[in-house]
Amino acid sequence: MDGTAEGLDAESGRLPRFLIAHAAAGFMLALGVVAALFAGDVSGLRGLVLEVRGGLLAAAVFTLLMGQTLAVVQIAFALWLLAGTPGDGGGGHRGRLRPSGILTRAAPGP
Repeated sequence: MDGTAEGLDAESGRLPRFLIAHAAAGFMLALGVVAALFAGDVSGLRGLVLEVRGGLLAAAVFTLLMGQTLAVVQIAFALWLLAGTPGDGGGGHRGRLRPSGILTRAAPGP
């Protein structure tokens, strides 16, 4: 990708490829994190999965949900970084409010 949002539309097919590529990268990152958790036996997770009935199913669900979470986070970061820098006018940056220069006196209290 060229680092800009120009040309990313559904008709050209670049947007779906962009999203799928970043989702796959996030899912691969999640597989690495889960593998590290099991390899390091963090909080006895590996032993729990291997000893408890239904532990492999729980590990599969944990891996799937971790993958889904990090895939969505990766897509969000990719889209956020694609928005551009503050000076280019893109990305939904709002202009600063400036005072109008009109001053009014406060009304006296009762």
